[in-house]
Amino acid sequence: MDRRRFLAVMSASLAAPGLAACEPVKAGTVLVIGAGVAGLAAAQALTARGARVTVLEARGRIGGRIHTSRLWPDVPIDLGASWIHGTRSNPLTALARDAGARTLATSYDSSKLYIAPELAALGVKERGTDWAAGLVERAQEEAQHADADMSLREAVDRISPAGSLSPVRSAQLEHHLAGDYEQEYSGSARELSAWWTGADEAFGGGDVLFPGGYDQLTDHLARGLDIRLNSPVAHVRWDRPGVEVELAAGERLLAGRVIVTVPLGVLKAGSIRFTPALSAGKQAAIDRLGMGLLNKHFLRFEAPFWPTDIDWHECIKREPGRWSQWVSLAKTGAPVLLGFTGSDAARQVETLDERAVLAEASAALRDMFGAATPAPIAAQVTRWASDPLAGGSYSFYAVHSSPADRKALAMPEADGALRFAGEACSTDYFGTVHGAFISGQSEGAA
Repeated sequence: MDRRRFLAVMSASLAAPGLAACEPVKAGTVLVIGAGVAGLAAAQALTARGARVTVLEARGRIGGRIHTSRLWPDVPIDLGASWIHGTRSNPLTALARDAGARTLATSYDSSKLYIAPELAALGVKERGTDWAAGLVERAQEEAQHADADMSLREAVDRISPAGSLSPVRSAQLEHHLAGDYEQEYSGSARELSAWWTGADEAFGGGDVLFPGGYDQLTDHLARGLDIRLNSPVAHVRWDRPGVEVELAAGERLLAGRVIVTVPLGVLKAGSIRFTPALSAGKQAAIDRLGMGLLNKHFLRFEAPFWPTDIDWHECIKREPGRWSQWVSLAKTGAPVLLGFTGSDAARQVETLDERAVLAEASAALRDMFGAATPAPIAAQVTRWASDPLAGGSYSFYAVHSSPADRKALAMPEADGALRFAGEACSTDYFGTVHGAFISGQSEGAA
């Protein structure tokens, strides 16, 4: 049984929110730490069962890594999650319907490929998807026979050593690795596990985004909940009857149960202290799993200068993963292009000021659309790695991590009084909003 089959077997076995008054939370209340989609889903599930629930959110808004910007009043911009990936049987589809949120389909098949001039001069004419995908798949299959896990990059290098490929094939391979792995899973090919990368499940159907903003779903989930914004948690004590939560401001709250739904990046940073320390297995899972990075850069123009009937615009270039994938938002009525940077490239770009970021992005667009490409009139960019309340975008399987780590992360402590939820806890749907939603619902119903 290979690891993908093993994962399937393991998985099978397994109106606007209000601020609460600052009275002490009574014993017996359930405290949910984090008002992202996992925390809101958990709180709603608990409330439906009659529990008294208070949600503690460190930010001044709900949503977590769902963040709809209203900086441009006529164009809501989703700086975090943008899509429902796979609409068929996906619980988010029903949630969007209940929230009355309009959706708009996008398709990877609606795409156009561009070749940067210096690579076109070398003879690159096409993406080479079948060839590149076949090589990476063979590398992962060969890696399954190794005694220990290795990075995806090492696995590829073992069957295709550096320097053995032509410049054309090398450019095609790097483009494939950057787009289909590093940006898809948010980790560098030097970090991604050759054994477990790709061991996720997906719902059927297409992908849809929200012209009116993803926050329509989180606002709907938050209705009726007791949510305390600007309430960062500093310390969780679970060595006594009940669980005591201490806020950064010093207030202490007692609950019969606590559900922690903060991102993996926050747990990795140790921003919340636990007494006693988390179990060795849970801490090891936190340490082994990777927290990746995918940043979004929204460039607004006076009018579209690109083909507005095409969703995805890709460019094979010298630095794959750095402005090599763009999404047109023209179908929403917005003259906006969304450019991605992922993994190592995203971390490098995050160190630049906005002027330098826009200069790089504009140069990449000129390579794709020609020297007459206009400059953007406005922009919004994300820096998720620099956000201390996120520590990155979403989790991935780093070398030597496995589905057992996600199960350990989700395992309750203190005989069930201290529980955990979020996308990183999902073995099937990690890295997705629906993974976080399902995890939160499950913990709220436990």
